[in-house]
Amino acid sequence: MFDEGSRDVLSERLKHPVCRSLLRDVTDEELRALAAHELVPNNQESSLYVTRIRSRSKEFTELVYDLDESHLLLLQQVWGYLRWQQMIRVTSRIGSPAGAEILTNLYVTRRYARIAQMYSYNFYPQTDEDFADIVTVVVPEWHQRKILAFPQERVTYILGSDYYGEAKMATLRMAMHIVREELQGLGLHAGSKIVRVRDKSEGLTEKGLLVFGLSGTGKTTITTADHGFEAPEGVEVLQDDINLLLPDGTSLGTERNYYIKTDNVSKQEPLLVAARDRRAILENVWVDDDGDVDFDNHAISTNGRGLVPRDAIPNTSERIDLPRVDVLLFNMRRYDIPPLGRLISPEQAAAYFMLGESTITSAEDPSRVGQAKRVVGFDPFVVNRPHTNGNRLLQILRNNDHIRCYVLNTGRIGGRDGLNVTPDVTFNSIEALLRENLTWRYDDILGYEVPERLPFDGGEAYDPYRHYSREEYAKVIGALRKERRDYLATFKGLAREIIDAV
Repeated sequence: MFDEGSRDVLSERLKHPVCRSLLRDVTDEELRALAAHELVPNNQESSLYVTRIRSRSKEFTELVYDLDESHLLLLQQVWGYLRWQQMIRVTSRIGSPAGAEILTNLYVTRRYARIAQMYSYNFYPQTDEDFADIVTVVVPEWHQRKILAFPQERVTYILGSDYYGEAKMATLRMAMHIVREELQGLGLHAGSKIVRVRDKSEGLTEKGLLVFGLSGTGKTTITTADHGFEAPEGVEVLQDDINLLLPDGTSLGTERNYYIKTDNVSKQEPLLVAARDRRAILENVWVDDDGDVDFDNHAISTNGRGLVPRDAIPNTSERIDLPRVDVLLFNMRRYDIPPLGRLISPEQAAAYFMLGESTITSAEDPSRVGQAKRVVGFDPFVVNRPHTNGNRLLQILRNNDHIRCYVLNTGRIGGRDGLNVTPDVTFNSIEALLRENLTWRYDDILGYEVPERLPFDGGEAYDPYRHYSREEYAKVIGALRKERRDYLATFKGLAREIIDAV
C-alpha cells in the first residue's frame, strides 16, 4: 500500500527514531551506573538484574514485509511516545575486525540502560555511527508486547519486553539474514571450536568443528568441552551460539562474549567458572539472603542467563573465526539411533540439517514426551524461506567436499526407558572420530554409516541390534523415515535430492 518513495521515508524513520534526547558513546561503566536502580546486590559483585519478561516472545513476533494501517498506527503511537523520552544508542560490530563488518545500532529508553549495558558487552565496541546495517529499537515499558521485524529494512522494534535475549537475537537474526541474502552464505545456530589432535597419520592436525543442537541436547557442553586433551593436543573454543558460514567453507564468529543459560552451570565447570566471574552480567538468577548467587535455585526462572566474559572460559582465545570448517556435528536427543553416525553425502547432510531434530521432554509437554521436535537448521531464528537454508548448505557442502558430517544422539537407545547415552559416551565418540580410528560400515536400515564398534569400555551396549531385532528396528526406522520425508516434503522449493536422501 506504500509506493517506493513513501517506503524510503518510512525506512529512514524506522532506522532513526526521534526522541527528546539521545545518549551516545556511553562507556560500559557509565551504562552500569545508569542501570544502578535495577541492580540486585550480590557477593560476587556482578551486575545482576531481574526482568519482567523472562524468555523470548516468539508468539508475539511478526515478520513485516507489507505494512498495513495497523502497523503504521502502532509505529506512529510508538514514535509519538519516544519524542518525549531520552534514549541510549549503542553502536556495535558483529564479528571480528578480520571478518565481515556488520554494524548495529541499538536504541533503548534510558530507564532500561541494563539492556544497553548487556548489548555493549555482548558485541564488539564501535565508535558511534548514525548509519548501521542493523537497527534494533527496544521500548520495554510499552503497554503491549509486540516484536515487529522488518527484514527488508533490517530493523526490529521490540515493544513490551525487557528480556535481553530478545534484543540479542533480533540483531543476530538480521545478521544471519544478511549473510544468506547478500553474501551467499548461511547463518548458523551452532557452536564452533578448533581441535588440535593426533589422528591416524600420527601428525598433529587442526580441525574446525561446528556443533548444532536444539536446547537441552548438549550443544554448549560439547562446544566448551576440552575432551581431556593435553598439550600439544588441545581445543580452542570460539563461539557458543551463532556462526556465519561462507561459500568457501570458512566460518565467521559473531559475539565478543557468551550469553549462556545458567540453570545447569553448576554441573559444567568451564561455564561455572565464567558465571562466577565478577564481570559477568546475570539475569533472573537467585540471590539468597546472605547475598550469595545460587544458580541451582530456579524460583525466579528456569531460564536464568549470564553474559559471561569469553576469557573466563577455559580454552578460549581472542579469535572467533574458523579459517576452515572440517566437521559438522548434528546433535540430537533421540531414543532409537546409535550415539554416532556418519552421513554419506552432501544431500543427506542437508536433509538432517533441515530436520533439525530432537525429542520433546517432560518439561516442555508431558503429554508428548518422546515425540519428534523439528526446527529447520536447529535454528528458531530463520527469517523466511527456510528451504533456502537447506539448498544453500547443500551447495556449500558440494563445493567443500572435505567437510564431513555426523549425527550424534545424546538421548537413549532402546526407547524412552532405554540405555542412557552419557556425556562420556558422547565425548569418547567425538574423540574417536577426530582421531580417525573408527572403522565405518554402511547400515542399510539407518541409511548411513556407523562404527563397527565404539572403542571404549561398554561401547558395544549402544549397538541398536542389542535392543531391537533386525525386523523390529527396520519397522521403527522405517516409520521414522516416512515421517521425516513427509516433513521435508512440506518445504516447497527444497531440492528433491535432499528429500530423497533420508
